[in-house]
Amino acid sequence: MTDEVESGELRRSVLLAVGVVLAYVVVGAVAGVVWEWLWTPPTQVVQKHDLFYTDYASLRRVFSGTGLYALVSAVASAGVALVAGLLTRRHELLILGAVVLGSLAAAFTMHAVGVALGPPDPAAVAATAADGKKVSAQLVVNGKTPYAVWPMISLFVLALVFFASPGARFGNRHDDASTESTEADMAGPTPR
Repeated sequence: MTDEVESGELRRSVLLAVGVVLAYVVVGAVAGVVWEWLWTPPTQVVQKHDLFYTDYASLRRVFSGTGLYALVSAVASAGVALVAGLLTRRHELLILGAVVLGSLAAAFTMHAVGVALGPPDPAAVAATAADGKKVSAQLVVNGKTPYAVWPMISLFVLALVFFASPGARFGNRHDDASTESTEADMAGPTPR
């Protein structure tokens, strides 16, 4: 391969890597919309500017935001990683870096979009609300572990794709080398 062809191939791979990061951000935003859409906010009631849950069913919904975040992010990250892995044929390390960076950006984007679309902070509402007013709880993720779902699932799916089709990643490099050695064997010994 000439240097010109290799640099053009590297340029395409860098553009693909940037596209992978941008795809993660876009899918993260869409996942944030889906996350907020699927979530049912728990209801709280204001009493002396403090918040109390109205019933047990509402209290159970407190953790549904975290569970739905993990579920939606797992499905979304698997889809993006699968497409990125199937489109990649060379420069796997570059795409690996793009998947890591993109999945972290998607985790942040999903959270930011979901919280922005959800109800406001109930503590701020309760500070000025009258007793007995019902308020929806804010969409939150409890703990830091759910944010790791994006990179973990992405890397797992990418590894599966890379290991499931190793020959496809290298294109014709292996075929070219075997063809050259076969032609050399057929030519016979070289004269001295």
